[in-house]
Amino acid sequence: MDIQVAYDLIRYVSMAIDAFGILLVIYGAILSVIRIVRTELTTEDKFKQYENTKRLFIQKIILALDFFVAAELIRLVLVSDIAEIAATAVIVLIRTILGWSLSREAHLHKD
Repeated sequence: MDIQVAYDLIRYVSMAIDAFGILLVIYGAILSVIRIVRTELTTEDKFKQYENTKRLFIQKIILALDFFVAAELIRLVLVSDIAEIAATAVIVLIRTILGWSLSREAHLHKD
């Protein structure tokens, strides 16, 4: 297998994983909007329903962040410059901290 073909394959795989993460965020947003509209139209106990919807959306974002981190780690194989490795490390660190923070937020809203 040609090295360029391998690099292209790695790049496409990481892009597909990124795309799946984006789809998860979009799916979570659509699902949350539907739940909010339904809550507004039908529920008396709106606070509890909003908290459940918020937790659901946060869980989708956390899962998407895991996919984004995985895609970054796969792209790390293509990196040859120390500056790019450092930038990737910072991106992964930020996404990991964000995921951890959102995870704590989701646990605060458990039933």
